[in-house]
Amino acid sequence: MRVTLIIVSLFIALGSSAQTKMSQVLKLMPDTIVPYLSENNKLDLIDFMDSNMKAEVRNQFEGKTELTLLTDDFASLTLNEATQLDMRLLTVSEPVDSASQIICLVSTYGSDARDSEIDFYSLKWRKLDATKYIQHPAQMFTAQLDSQQAQMVLTISNFTERPANEEQKETEKMSFSLNWDGKRFK
Repeated sequence: MRVTLIIVSLFIALGSSAQTKMSQVLKLMPDTIVPYLSENNKLDLIDFMDSNMKAEVRNQFEGKTELTLLTDDFASLTLNEATQLDMRLLTVSEPVDSASQIICLVSTYGSDARDSEIDFYSLKWRKLDATKYIQHPAQMFTAQLDSQQAQMVLTISNFTERPANEEQKETEKMSFSLNWDGKRFK
């Protein structure tokens, strides 16, 4: 009896420490993040990817959305011609909503002059204060999550003109890598 209790306790402990996978995160992503992807769209994207097929669906706006990469801790989606969405699971040193991981979501908009937003969420999709996890530039920048490791590259572009049009002239780019240390990108 005592051995059975120990074995059951061990299985419970191992099960509770299991890491969440990106496919689970993508399935549970609320409609407020990408309103034009239905629950069926998200499930289809994952199923197509698992079947080694082109993971592309017709979204609610009759455009194409493609899941281009899905690993246990990373996903990359081309939502439409001008929007890229990358997500990475990050292990945290202090639990958030009783979990040892959080979600980093990078949305990049535009075709020529691109701009990114960086958001962080708990595994329950509660939005977290991004300033706790990263200090990003005040000016226009793009961010790219690494698909292999907990790293991000920020690129700052300086433009000769600041109006919001796609014909701005880029004069200089500055890129730098940030590594996740369990608490924030540094």
